Amino acid sequence: MQAIEFETHLENGLIHLPVSYQHWQEGKHVKVIVLVDESADDRLEQQNRQSINRHAGKVSLTQDPLDFQKSIRDEWA
Repeated sequence: MQAIEFETHLENGLIHLPVSYQHWQEGKHVKVIVLVDESADDRLEQQNRQSINRHAGKVSLTQDPLDFQKSIRDEWA
């Protein structure tokens, strides 16, 4: 069994072969094994999370939440 190794990205369920391998063993049955570099995915996910978080605002309370509830209850009474 012969093997080649390369890195690529999946797009819509398709694995794109590098040009240099596109005609390698053409017409023959092949076995495909896909390995994912989880550390690369973790870095990408962390970058995405950071980019989203930088747009998030901060929530701050102007008064104690329980005091607010008490004042609303007093108004309804």
